[in-house]
Amino acid sequence: MIAKTKDSDFIVSQISDEESQLPSSDSSQIFSEDTPSYGSIPRGAESSVPGEGMSKASFYITLLCAFSNVFLASMDSTMVATLLEVIASDLEAMDNVSWVATSYLLSCAAFQPLFGKISDVFGRKAVVLVCCLLFGIGCLISGLADSLWWLVAGRFIAGIGGGGFFSLTTIIVSDLVPNRQRGLYQGYVNVFFHTGAASGGVLAGIIEKFFGWRTAFLFQVPVCIITAGLTAAYLNLPKGSMGLGVQDSSAWKKMKSLDYIGSAILVLSLFAMMLAASFGGKEISFDSIQFKFLVTFSIMGLTAFYFYERLVAEQPVIPVKMLHNRTVLASSFNCWFACMNMFITFYYIPFYWSSVKNVTALDCGLRMILGSLVASLSSVYAGWYIKKTSKYWNLLVGSGVATVLGSIAIYFSTKKDSALEDYFITLPVRYAGSVDITVILVAMISAVSHSEQALVTSIQYGFRSTGSTLGVSIANAILEFGLHRQIDAKFNLLSGIPDEFKDPKVLSFIKQSALKNPHYAFDGAPSFFKDSIISSYDEACHYVFIFLIVTGVATFITTLFVEENNLKKDE
Repeated sequence: MIAKTKDSDFIVSQISDEESQLPSSDSSQIFSEDTPSYGSIPRGAESSVPGEGMSKASFYITLLCAFSNVFLASMDSTMVATLLEVIASDLEAMDNVSWVATSYLLSCAAFQPLFGKISDVFGRKAVVLVCCLLFGIGCLISGLADSLWWLVAGRFIAGIGGGGFFSLTTIIVSDLVPNRQRGLYQGYVNVFFHTGAASGGVLAGIIEKFFGWRTAFLFQVPVCIITAGLTAAYLNLPKGSMGLGVQDSSAWKKMKSLDYIGSAILVLSLFAMMLAASFGGKEISFDSIQFKFLVTFSIMGLTAFYFYERLVAEQPVIPVKMLHNRTVLASSFNCWFACMNMFITFYYIPFYWSSVKNVTALDCGLRMILGSLVASLSSVYAGWYIKKTSKYWNLLVGSGVATVLGSIAIYFSTKKDSALEDYFITLPVRYAGSVDITVILVAMISAVSHSEQALVTSIQYGFRSTGSTLGVSIANAILEFGLHRQIDAKFNLLSGIPDEFKDPKVLSFIKQSALKNPHYAFDGAPSFFKDSIISSYDEACHYVFIFLIVTGVATFITTLFVEENNLKKDE
């Protein structure tokens, strides 16, 4: 049995005195002793009143600005998920279309862990505005792209900004809200996340139908400009807040304090990992030198990153010593697997409906709405429960069980399921994912001091973003493997092929068209091959759903290692 504790003292007792001195984001550690500190409020001091030092109006407007950015980034993500098949068909790039999603998630994975340290130095407001700029530029490039790889470049740039929106919002909430109420406010964040996710699919379907998929990116540019203006005007943290960054220090000193070597090692290692996950088994065979090099490079790079940050870096971009804390480590891996499960659901359930059941992009979006509503309500419920009881462990384990059961239910879905069944099939995993993400953040930040919460949030988002990226990439690799295997097998079993299709070149053309265009069976395939193609997509998607179950089981197992800490210690 895994024992759970009621007080965070147990955590400290599990590590040595040296290791328990986790890196602080205090300015005295970031700069030399003669550098001015953040402000008049002592680092590590935490109030039991949300938004203390601010008027109620300023507090709520500040949160609204942050929540709006979350809404925009989550809406963008589900718009792309809904449009993925349309983009693949339009650009005839089924083999590489996953890069449209993966490039966005890759940049999130590579840069999201950096925002905690950078915003500790430069202040939350300045970094949020930079993220708005990057997100807007990325959307503009994506909307104007005339090739797949320009679209991928735009998504990569947008991903940097979108990743910042997510992590910085959570960090800002941590600046302003005490532990016991953190889950409730994180629930509000998730409401905006899931509302954006729900509306993104519907908007994508409407915009694609009337204006084309490129408009789905372009219309976000003016929205991003408005969000940036509101942020500049109203995101004003109270005097002395750690979120204001280092005060009375030159920009040059701030720039010098950043961990460029550690950041570069992390980015390159993650990039190699994503290349291996995305191209492995397709453009690059699993037994090739290139694949082995990418895997080896990523493993060695991440190992080097750990030891560099642990032993060499004076101001590490990621305080890896925090991973020696059992709850921080278990929570991190829980985020990793939970986000794999969540994003596979986001991307491959609509893909399944579209490629196997010929459901339009708009209808796919509509079928995801109920799940988003359940996820929003679940996150608020989880936050309310934590605020009311100061407990979270049973809630977390229950969400792990629901993840497993929900993933199994998705695996047993079929192309004969009714539209009503499609509306309900994702509800268990959407409930579980929303509760898990809300609760696990509270568990993680309650395991460290207040002054370390921005940094530990960066760790969490690093695992969340890499989990999301790997989940989609691995799922796509599984899908491609399944498609090639099933189409080859089913075409070889066909008998009575009409004479006009017996030519090997014609058969090869039909196969390649089926592999590149998920809608080929409905839009252009000879009727003789239609059922074989649809059946191939059906079975390939169910290969992905097996992986979904694996991530669900891993999510549940990691919940068992999370400890229940004292949430009343700040009151």
